[in-house]
Amino acid sequence: MEFLKIDFWLVFKNSLLLTVFYILIIPVIRGVSNLNNIQSAQCFSQSVALTGVILLVPITRYELDMSIKEIICTKTWSYLKTVSIRLCSGFIILSGIITVFAMIMKNNNCIFPFWTFVFSTILYAGFTGTMGIIFSQIGSNVIVGYLTALGYWSLCQLQIISENNVFFLFPVVSGDLEMQKLIILILVVVILIGGIVVSIKKFNH
Repeated sequence: MEFLKIDFWLVFKNSLLLTVFYILIIPVIRGVSNLNNIQSAQCFSQSVALTGVILLVPITRYELDMSIKEIICTKTWSYLKTVSIRLCSGFIILSGIITVFAMIMKNNNCIFPFWTFVFSTILYAGFTGTMGIIFSQIGSNVIVGYLTALGYWSLCQLQIISENNVFFLFPVVSGDLEMQKLIILILVVVILIGGIVVSIKKFNH
């Protein structure tokens, strides 16, 4: 518990503040009133999902420095345990922020299946965030992770990866949930988390 108190604020303080600020400016940028289910899905996939990149990508940034890596490898506390706690904390924060934002949209007369869209967006934000973590580990630089996650997001916004493309993983298409895409998204998130675990185990060796 003492570890969580210290590590949580060290890791999440800046990214959490940035995430909250970003969420607050979404209504200013695009408006979140009187949206139908198609427009609401676009808001979640195009804007809200970026919270995963902001919040999750930097959770291993300190340990990417070689000198810090050497110090961590001498500790009895498992680095895998550290990253697992950070990931769980990150997903809990994402869930809370996205749920609150969805409630705000509902209060502004947006029409959409609440929990379906919330769950889909949490998974999608988790996907973009964990993808960024994986590439941060591969490139030993958090910037690589940001560029990869934002690059994928940009390809979707430019419709180079369109809704009907197999690589477009947000499971709500034309306002309706596609179960096949949802299953693929869940599997991809699980695989990415598994990849993070493998990379952390290699880190310890």
